[in-house]
Amino acid sequence: CTYVMINSLSYVMKEVSKVFLGASALLSNGHVISRVGTGAVAMMAKQLSVPVLVCCETYKFSEKVMLDSICTNELGDPDELLSPALADWRDVKDMKLLNLCYDLTPGESITLVITELGHLPPTSVPVVIREYRKEVTL
Repeated sequence: CTYVMINSLSYVMKEVSKVFLGASALLSNGHVISRVGTGAVAMMAKQLSVPVLVCCETYKFSEKVMLDSICTNELGDPDELLSPALADWRDVKDMKLLNLCYDLTPGESITLVITELGHLPPTSVPVVIREYRKEVTL
């Protein structure tokens, strides 16, 4: 197990056998909402044919569908992005820093979802939601 900075991802990914990711939510179209950078890791792994496994409890499964991570997202403090080159960013007219907290990983980049029910393909989210809701309403 190795932890690396995202800028060295393409270098290390050639030696990786599996990628494990966490999820904040798993949407009904199989897309994953997770911390910023997750999508880049999953897409790089897919490009190099490395299996991507997402660990997610079924209570995080959602009936929602999102096509991008811009419309609905949480914004972090823009000052967290500061470097010496951006120290005076507030003085620059029309400059705004956007610190997105989450990104959307396409379901096509996910090999398998690991849940308390076992391992599932990301396309099975609607089935799990339907069956779980049936048990709750009985």
